Amino acid sequence: MQQTGGHQDILGALLNDSYKLVMTYSFFQNKMENDQTAFELIFRKCPFGGQYVIFAGLNEVVRYIKNFKFTDEEIEYVKKNILPSDANPKFFEYLKNLDSSQIIIRAMPEGSICFPKEPLISIEGPQGICQLIETAVINLVSFPSLIATNASRMRQLAGQAHLLEFGLRRAQGPDGGMSATQYSFLGGFDGTSNMMAGLKLGIPVSGTIAHSFVTSFSELNDVESAELNGINIKLRAIEYHKKMGVKTNQGELASFIAYAQSCSNNFLCLVDTYHTLKSGVPNFLAVAFALDDAGIKAKGIRLDSGDLAQLSIQAKELFKQYGDQFQKDISHLKVAASNDINEEALIQFNKKGHKIDIFGIGTHLVTCQKQPALGLVYKLVECKNQIVMKLSEEYDKTTFPGQKNVYRVYTKSDQCVDIITSINYLPENNEFKCIDHISKQRYHIKPTFIENLLQTVDYDYVPDLITAKKYCTKQMKEFNTKVTRLDNPQKHLVLMSIEYYKMFQSKYDEIAIEEVIE
Repeated sequence: MQQTGGHQDILGALLNDSYKLVMTYSFFQNKMENDQTAFELIFRKCPFGGQYVIFAGLNEVVRYIKNFKFTDEEIEYVKKNILPSDANPKFFEYLKNLDSSQIIIRAMPEGSICFPKEPLISIEGPQGICQLIETAVINLVSFPSLIATNASRMRQLAGQAHLLEFGLRRAQGPDGGMSATQYSFLGGFDGTSNMMAGLKLGIPVSGTIAHSFVTSFSELNDVESAELNGINIKLRAIEYHKKMGVKTNQGELASFIAYAQSCSNNFLCLVDTYHTLKSGVPNFLAVAFALDDAGIKAKGIRLDSGDLAQLSIQAKELFKQYGDQFQKDISHLKVAASNDINEEALIQFNKKGHKIDIFGIGTHLVTCQKQPALGLVYKLVECKNQIVMKLSEEYDKTTFPGQKNVYRVYTKSDQCVDIITSINYLPENNEFKCIDHISKQRYHIKPTFIENLLQTVDYDYVPDLITAKKYCTKQMKEFNTKVTRLDNPQKHLVLMSIEYYKMFQSKYDEIAIEEVIE
């Protein structure tokens, strides 16, 4: 299936910060626009109080860079609104002819577990275009990676439960909704209510009914009778309801009958419109048993208010009670739950021993309320074949100079370590001599398996959401749970090779400003 995101129609060359264009013009005026450069995309701190990030958005970055081009309309806008009226006309010819043909992209695989200061993407090419793509590259990776990470954390807490993304109406616009659906699926969710994502991305779509559907019915006469496989569902449901000997809301029963008769393949009812246990669940079961007589399996119920954990337990007890009464197999019936579910709610559900089979999560997933931004930065590391380094009064903002590789190595003692090296470094005898650049602790690592995380990306790279999702799932299953766990996570060990550290320290000493004390 051809996969397309929700925002390709606005991904033009001017989806950019104006200062990037102004800088590029200055480079052009100084004949620097074609200087060879290398930039890296990194983050400095893991979100949500955790110790890892799921890298996502690579497919969109590749599409954006591959198709990067200034239109005549965009160039005209720059002439009239951004640059001085006497700007060099040759610059506009430069913009018209600018493309990505000289850019080389190296990146981690989409769905990778990654850590602070490691390059997620390395971009090498002429100064001008590498500057102009910065804003969009950050934008295309930041939110996807944040959503995928958020989803993976919820996946851990949900255990074996089915996870559905219900956040389209709560997301920051249609584009935010599409991105949230796409990357929550990558990060561990199983499906969505978003039909456009089903159409465009092939993500499984699920849903139920709303309270407005239930309250649109007031009595049994509101629903017509219909037969399914020779069974009059309305009459049969009323029979089961009478035998239950319970008094429930008749409009609700009518709505469930109408829903079953029109959408019998997806009979999952919202049961809290009037009273979950005294009305919603009995009404659902009466109709579910009628469907069963017609050879059709109902799916279950959705809880949307109250003590969801306790209600799920009580609902399953009612399933069994009435299943035993009518000698019906109720083992396939599921309990779904929604209603502002977040990490803390999932933790509490687990403590209460809930019986929820499906979680529908919206607002806290798609808006990342716990932390709405990842803090990606795009930094120059080489210019004109010379390494470049940025210093800062905040040491954490000091950049790691030069193009590099990131090796993920595994040892026979099941330890996993990431090692940052210079791009052309080859370990001697497949062994690494390393250092923690903060503590200065040295290590001699003898791995049994070595993985180079940064690989050259083909421009014909075909976005494959399913492959990225499988890779992410495999990573989360195999990675050290002490690092990926939510409660008191352990920091992953990211080291520098000794050769890289020496270069890093030499460059630092070369450009550091000496403080004079008299």
